[in-house]
Amino acid sequence: FTLLKHVNAGDAEPLAIFFILLSLLIFIKSLNKQTIEKNYFNLFLFGFFIFLSISLRPNYLPTGFLFLIIFSLFYYYYFKNIFLILALFFGFIFIFLIPFHNYFYGDSFTLLSSGYSHNTHVPINIYYYAFLDLLNLNWLNSEYINKILRHVAIWIKPSEYHYIITFFILLISLVSKNSLSIKTLCMLSLSQHLVLLVFEPQGRYAYLAWILTIIIVFHFIIKMLQNFRLYFK
Repeated sequence: FTLLKHVNAGDAEPLAIFFILLSLLIFIKSLNKQTIEKNYFNLFLFGFFIFLSISLRPNYLPTGFLFLIIFSLFYYYYFKNIFLILALFFGFIFIFLIPFHNYFYGDSFTLLSSGYSHNTHVPINIYYYAFLDLLNLNWLNSEYINKILRHVAIWIKPSEYHYIITFFILLISLVSKNSLSIKTLCMLSLSQHLVLLVFEPQGRYAYLAWILTIIIVFHFIIKMLQNFRLYFK
């Protein structure tokens, strides 16, 4: 219902998440087949859907690009065929239309969007200075560490136990014995959570990270129930 409200408001997140989920569907179907097909069109669509999601929501770039690299390595491992990888990146190459569009219509060379400056709350250099303060044992009076802690408290409020539990399930699923698709989902979710630790960490900006996380949680619960039934069978 919340996503439908954002559709009505004209926000980009619902459509961007939809394209990410479509690419995820192609990825999972490719892994679940007994014989992996050399389907160039599906590979093109995968890259194109990643491009569309990033064009709608530039903060999905780390997750989308990571997904593209993982899928490329997967296909190259099985087929050792560079043309399959080119099909993936041929769909993604449309991403270069965005800076061209920004230069042509905005008369400025901007890679994706200039709006990142408004949503960047804890830049990377803050983490660097916080790390230096930790090395110098200056964690009590460090403004950088305090700023990061305040941002983390917005990302997951201490009172939101369910978010904390689901995040730990995400970490457990990553290091546990799981399929490649589940481990990939874990990495994608974590990459988007890392984005939230730099940019706006709540509201519609956090939807993708928590949608991927809840999928992992569902898998974790189903797996636990299956083990429980086997134990008492």
